Amino acid sequence: MKLYEDDDLFIEREPSEIPWVKIFTRTPYRELSDLPDALRAKLYRACDIVERQMIASFSPDKINIASFGNRLPRVHIHLMARFENDSFFPEPMWGQKQREGSLSLPDFQIFAASLAERLEEAFGSEPV
Repeated sequence: MKLYEDDDLFIEREPSEIPWVKIFTRTPYRELSDLPDALRAKLYRACDIVERQMIASFSPDKINIASFGNRLPRVHIHLMARFENDSFFPEPMWGQKQREGSLSLPDFQIFAASLAERLEEAFGSEPV
């Protein structure tokens, strides 16, 4: 599910028990160091906006930010709101499940609408 897009970036939801989004560069650069400076700055700004909106919307115990790209060798950043009672905490979401999670979180769609508004204020947008 796309949450935002413009000429440089797009943001998708990763289906999960936790709030989890991925930010992609529209052009498929392989490494962060391959990005032009202005695009790298915009990507970092988008990460900051997502992180702040996740904190405001969900009050997580921690925000995890990752950029592996081993299976998908292109620049993309994962941002995950983590909770001590999610199924994997303190392990990464790719790790071994620790328990059955017991989360009661605000509606993701409210977060998504607020996030889109913040991103549009910062960057403008194209229809999603």
